[in-house]
Amino acid sequence: MPWSNPLYKVRSGRLAPEFIAVRLLLPDTSAPMAVPVLVDGLQDEAALRERARDIALTNAKGIAHSVEVLAELGLVQSASVEVKVHRASSLFKLYILNRAEAFFGFYPLRERTVAISGDSHTFFDVTGKDTTLFHHAMGPDGSSLGSQYVQQAQTWFDSVWSTIAYERQP
Repeated sequence: MPWSNPLYKVRSGRLAPEFIAVRLLLPDTSAPMAVPVLVDGLQDEAALRERARDIALTNAKGIAHSVEVLAELGLVQSASVEVKVHRASSLFKLYILNRAEAFFGFYPLRERTVAISGDSHTFFDVTGKDTTLFHHAMGPDGSSLGSQYVQQAQTWFDSVWSTIAYERQP
């Protein structure tokens, strides 16, 4: 994960930031979304959204723990993780590091069948673990492709964060 490499560098002493601030935008699974949905009729299923919530919460807690440990060990003066949710399905993955680098990848959709509370559910879901991430970095000037990409990715993130995102457990 792009976020984990810098954390490893802090733990090993190769990076020494004063603070770490992480902001996570996640889908609000309390309402129907485009995915996950049942294959049959593309219908919403609350159990699938609950499953998606559990996965997102597990990942968010893992990130928060990794960052908070750095402060507990005294490797950074302060560390924070903020989480907001929004009412759109996550169809891509975006990491922005220090407003200087962006990693972007699409979540392909796939058909899956899982048992939830003893019932089998066949549904369309996003595939995130094996997503190919494309790296973009700020260049020597603001007109380079990398610079424009990072700036636009940050603008998009900030616009969602400050308008339609809100605080709630994922």
